[in-house]
Amino acid sequence: MNQKLHVLAIDDHVVVLEGYYYMFQNLDHNHGVLEFKKANDCKTGYKVISANRDTPFDLALLDYSIPHFEEEKLYSGADLAMLIRQTMPNCKIILMTMHKEIDIIAGILDTINPEGFINKSDCTTDELVHAFKEVLNGNIFYSKAISSYLKRRERGIVLEDIDVRIILLLAKGIKNKNLSTYIPLSDSAIEKRKYKIKRLLDVEGNDEDLIHEARTQGFI
Repeated sequence: MNQKLHVLAIDDHVVVLEGYYYMFQNLDHNHGVLEFKKANDCKTGYKVISANRDTPFDLALLDYSIPHFEEEKLYSGADLAMLIRQTMPNCKIILMTMHKEIDIIAGILDTINPEGFINKSDCTTDELVHAFKEVLNGNIFYSKAISSYLKRRERGIVLEDIDVRIILLLAKGIKNKNLSTYIPLSDSAIEKRKYKIKRLLDVEGNDEDLIHEARTQGFI
Protein backbone atom coordinates (compact mmCIF):
# COMPACT_ATOMS: atom_id res chain seq x y z
CA MET A 1 0.00 0.00 0.00
CA ASN A 2 1.31 3.45 -0.92
CA GLN A 3 2.25 5.72 1.96
CA LYS A 4 0.12 8.85 2.24
CA LEU A 5 0.80 12.39 3.41
CA HIS A 6 -2.38 13.70 5.02
CA VAL A 7 -2.36 17.53 5.15
CA LEU A 8 -4.94 20.03 6.40
CA ALA A 9 -4.77 23.72 5.44
CA ILE A 10 -7.08 26.36 6.92
CA ASP A 11 -7.17 29.95 5.64
CA ASP A 12 -10.03 32.28 4.76
CA HIS A 13 -8.47 33.22 1.41
CA VAL A 14 -9.09 30.71 -1.39
CA VAL A 15 -6.05 31.84 -3.38
CA VAL A 16 -3.80 31.21 -0.35
CA LEU A 17 -5.17 27.68 0.04
CA GLU A 18 -4.57 27.01 -3.65
CA GLY A 19 -1.02 28.29 -3.25
CA TYR A 20 -0.38 25.94 -0.34
CA TYR A 21 -1.83 23.04 -2.31
CA TYR A 22 0.48 23.82 -5.24
CA MET A 23 3.50 24.02 -2.90
CA PHE A 24 2.77 20.65 -1.31
CA GLN A 25 2.14 19.05 -4.69
CA ASN A 26 5.58 20.15 -5.79
CA LEU A 27 7.54 19.39 -2.62
CA ASP A 28 10.58 17.22 -3.18
CA HIS A 29 9.87 14.71 -0.42
CA ASN A 30 9.40 11.00 0.29
CA HIS A 31 6.37 11.27 2.54
CA GLY A 32 3.90 9.56 0.23
CA VAL A 33 0.89 10.39 -1.91
CA LEU A 34 -0.61 13.75 -0.98
CA GLU A 35 -4.10 13.90 0.54
CA PHE A 36 -4.84 17.62 0.96
CA LYS A 37 -7.92 18.88 2.82
CA LYS A 38 -8.97 22.54 2.96
CA ALA A 39 -11.14 24.69 5.20
CA ASN A 40 -11.73 28.44 5.29
CA ASP A 41 -12.99 29.19 8.81
CA CYS A 42 -13.30 27.73 12.29
CA LYS A 43 -16.60 26.03 11.50
CA THR A 44 -15.47 24.16 8.39
CA GLY A 45 -12.13 23.48 10.08
CA TYR A 46 -13.91 21.92 13.05
CA LYS A 47 -15.99 19.74 10.72
CA VAL A 48 -12.96 18.53 8.76
CA ILE A 49 -11.01 17.76 11.95
CA SER A 50 -13.99 15.90 13.43
CA ALA A 51 -14.50 13.90 10.23
CA ASN A 52 -10.87 12.78 10.21
CA ARG A 53 -10.41 11.67 13.82
CA ASP A 54 -9.86 8.09 12.64
CA THR A 55 -7.45 9.19 9.89
CA PRO A 56 -5.37 11.87 11.63
CA PHE A 57 -3.52 14.52 9.68
CA ASP A 58 0.25 14.35 9.45
CA LEU A 59 0.49 18.12 9.23
CA ALA A 60 -1.93 21.00 9.79
CA LEU A 61 -1.25 24.46 8.36
CA LEU A 62 -3.42 27.01 10.17
CA ASP A 63 -3.92 30.74 9.76
CA TYR A 64 -4.41 32.48 13.10
CA SER A 65 -7.05 35.00 11.97
CA ILE A 66 -10.05 33.14 10.57
CA PRO A 67 -13.83 33.55 11.09
CA HIS A 68 -15.17 32.28 14.42
CA PHE A 69 -17.37 29.30 15.24
CA GLU A 70 -19.23 30.57 18.30
CA GLU A 71 -21.14 27.33 18.98
CA GLU A 72 -17.92 25.43 19.71
CA LYS A 73 -16.09 28.45 21.21
CA LEU A 74 -13.51 28.42 18.44
CA TYR A 75 -12.26 31.93 17.71
CA SER A 76 -8.96 31.50 15.89
CA GLY A 77 -6.56 29.11 14.23
CA ALA A 78 -4.91 28.75 17.63
CA ASP A 79 -8.12 27.30 19.04
CA LEU A 80 -8.24 24.78 16.19
CA ALA A 81 -4.59 23.97 16.86
CA MET A 82 -5.48 23.14 20.47
CA LEU A 83 -8.28 20.88 19.21
CA ILE A 84 -5.81 19.10 16.92
CA ARG A 85 -3.33 18.70 19.80
CA GLN A 86 -6.08 17.01 21.82
CA THR A 87 -7.49 14.75 19.09
CA MET A 88 -4.45 14.15 16.85
CA PRO A 89 -1.38 14.33 19.13
CA ASN A 90 1.02 13.17 16.42
CA CYS A 91 -0.05 15.82 13.93
CA LYS A 92 2.60 18.47 13.29
CA ILE A 93 1.25 22.04 13.41
CA ILE A 94 2.36 25.12 11.49
CA LEU A 95 0.70 28.37 12.53
CA MET A 96 0.67 31.44 10.27
CA THR A 97 -0.07 34.97 11.43
CA MET A 98 0.28 38.63 10.53
CA HIS A 99 0.16 39.57 14.22
CA LYS A 100 3.24 40.85 16.02
CA GLU A 101 1.55 41.44 19.38
CA ILE A 102 3.68 39.97 22.14
CA ASP A 103 0.74 38.44 24.01
CA ILE A 104 -0.46 36.57 20.89
CA ILE A 105 3.00 35.26 20.00
CA ALA A 106 3.78 34.25 23.60
CA GLY A 107 0.38 32.61 24.02
CA ILE A 108 0.81 30.47 20.92
CA LEU A 109 4.32 29.41 21.90
CA ASP A 110 3.38 28.62 25.50
CA THR A 111 0.08 26.81 24.93
CA ILE A 112 0.51 25.15 21.54
CA ASN A 113 4.27 25.04 20.97
CA PRO A 114 3.83 24.53 17.22
CA GLU A 115 6.41 22.73 15.12
CA GLY A 116 6.25 25.68 12.74
CA PHE A 117 5.40 29.31 13.54
CA ILE A 118 5.54 31.86 10.75
CA ASN A 119 4.88 35.58 10.61
CA LYS A 120 3.58 36.16 7.09
CA SER A 121 5.30 39.52 6.78
CA ASP A 122 8.81 38.06 6.95
CA CYS A 123 8.61 34.82 4.99
CA THR A 124 9.00 34.44 1.21
CA THR A 125 7.49 31.65 -0.89
CA ASP A 126 10.83 29.84 -0.97
CA GLU A 127 11.09 30.11 2.81
CA LEU A 128 7.57 28.70 3.17
CA VAL A 129 8.52 25.68 1.09
CA HIS A 130 11.65 25.26 3.22
CA ALA A 131 9.51 25.52 6.37
CA PHE A 132 7.14 22.80 5.17
CA LYS A 133 10.07 20.48 4.40
CA GLU A 134 11.73 21.16 7.75
CA VAL A 135 8.59 20.39 9.74
CA LEU A 136 7.79 17.27 7.71
CA ASN A 137 11.33 16.05 8.39
CA GLY A 138 10.80 16.36 12.14
CA ASN A 139 12.49 19.73 12.67
CA ILE A 140 11.26 23.04 14.11
CA PHE A 141 10.88 26.13 11.92
CA TYR A 142 10.26 29.65 13.23
CA SER A 143 10.35 32.66 10.92
CA LYS A 144 12.63 35.61 11.67
CA ALA A 145 10.11 37.60 13.74
CA ILE A 146 9.33 34.59 15.94
CA SER A 147 12.98 33.62 16.37
CA SER A 148 13.83 37.22 17.26
CA TYR A 149 11.13 37.28 19.92
CA LEU A 150 12.42 34.04 21.46
CA LYS A 151 15.98 35.35 21.58
CA ARG A 152 14.80 38.53 23.28
CA ARG A 153 12.76 36.52 25.78
CA GLU A 154 15.78 34.35 26.60
CA ARG A 155 17.74 37.53 27.29
CA GLY A 156 14.93 38.94 29.42
CA ILE A 157 14.14 41.69 26.90
CA VAL A 158 10.36 41.56 26.58
CA LEU A 159 8.24 44.65 26.00
CA GLU A 160 4.55 44.83 26.74
CA ASP A 161 2.16 45.61 23.90
CA ILE A 162 1.60 49.12 25.20
CA ASP A 163 5.36 49.74 25.06
CA VAL A 164 5.44 48.65 21.43
CA ARG A 165 2.46 50.92 20.71
CA ILE A 166 4.37 53.89 22.13
CA ILE A 167 7.34 53.16 19.87
CA LEU A 168 5.09 52.71 16.83
CA LEU A 169 3.38 56.04 17.50
CA LEU A 170 6.73 57.78 17.79
CA ALA A 171 7.81 56.13 14.53
CA LYS A 172 4.70 57.56 12.86
CA GLY A 173 5.72 61.04 13.93
CA ILE A 174 3.35 61.49 16.87
CA LYS A 175 4.77 64.05 19.30
CA ASN A 176 5.42 63.12 22.92
CA LYS A 177 2.90 65.67 24.15
CA ASN A 178 0.19 63.97 22.05
CA LEU A 179 0.90 60.33 22.97
CA SER A 180 -1.69 60.35 25.76
CA THR A 181 -4.34 60.96 23.09
CA TYR A 182 -3.62 57.49 21.73
CA ILE A 183 -2.39 55.71 24.89
CA PRO A 184 -4.64 55.43 27.98
CA LEU A 185 -1.90 56.70 30.29
CA SER A 186 -0.89 60.05 31.74
CA ASP A 187 2.03 61.96 30.26
CA SER A 188 4.21 61.10 33.26
CA ALA A 189 3.33 57.39 33.04
CA ILE A 190 4.24 57.39 29.36
CA GLU A 191 7.57 59.04 30.10
CA LYS A 192 8.31 56.41 32.74
CA ARG A 193 7.56 53.67 30.23
CA LYS A 194 9.81 55.30 27.66
CA TYR A 195 12.61 55.40 30.24
CA LYS A 196 12.09 51.71 31.01
CA ILE A 197 12.04 50.82 27.29
CA LYS A 198 15.30 52.67 26.67
CA ARG A 199 16.95 50.86 29.58
CA LEU A 200 15.78 47.47 28.29
CA LEU A 201 16.99 48.18 24.76
CA ASP A 202 20.18 49.84 26.00
CA VAL A 203 19.40 53.15 24.29
CA GLU A 204 21.05 56.29 25.61
CA GLY A 205 20.00 58.72 22.89
CA ASN A 206 16.78 60.38 21.77
CA ASP A 207 13.52 59.02 20.37
CA GLU A 208 15.07 58.50 16.92
CA ASP A 209 17.70 56.27 18.51
CA LEU A 210 14.95 54.37 20.31
CA ILE A 211 12.99 53.84 17.09
CA HIS A 212 16.13 52.69 15.27
CA GLU A 213 17.04 50.18 17.98
CA ALA A 214 13.46 48.88 18.21
CA ARG A 215 13.55 48.20 14.46
CA THR A 216 16.97 46.58 14.70
CA GLN A 217 15.77 44.21 17.41
CA GLY A 218 12.54 43.39 15.56
CA PHE A 219 10.01 45.01 17.88
CA ILE A 220 8.50 47.11 15.07
